[in-house]
Amino acid sequence: MIIRDTAFQRVHGNSGFTLMQLIIVLSMVGILAAYVIPKMMPSAGKSTAGYQALKLADNLRHTRMLALSWGKALKFQSDSASYRVTCSTPAACSNATPAAASCPNPTAVIIDHGHNGPFCIALESGVSLSGPAEIEFDLLGRPLATASSTYQIFVGSTLMATVTVAAGTGFVSTAVYQ
Repeated sequence: MIIRDTAFQRVHGNSGFTLMQLIIVLSMVGILAAYVIPKMMPSAGKSTAGYQALKLADNLRHTRMLALSWGKALKFQSDSASYRVTCSTPAACSNATPAAASCPNPTAVIIDHGHNGPFCIALESGVSLSGPAEIEFDLLGRPLATASSTYQIFVGSTLMATVTVAAGTGFVSTAVYQ
């Protein structure tokens, strides 16, 4: 025998959503989210360029510290799409590796445990780098250049950031533009 609490049904009614109502509401929320969320996000190119500038600055500092801790002169070499660290005298570096297929333009790239492999970085798609082709750090971590060296990071043809290495001290500074 089934007993129904009709008093409860009269007070509360049949509350709840039907399955069709839930599907329609969730579909509308999904469509709105697909349109609104990308508009709220920062431009991918700008955020990528800023990130790449900070990463380049950190890797320049890391190269200085490696030269100092290893007591060996190191070269920070770059082109428009990548940068790498090599030994100034490859025969003097026991941690130099021959060309690796995973490293763009590799030439005796050093193995760095901080990078879990070859110290060679490729820039993200759409980001390009201009600046000195090479900065050499002596065994005390000082750049051998007599003038400051500045790298410029572009997204397309727009300058988005600069990274400067001071002469004499090797101090690395970064400027990211809006």
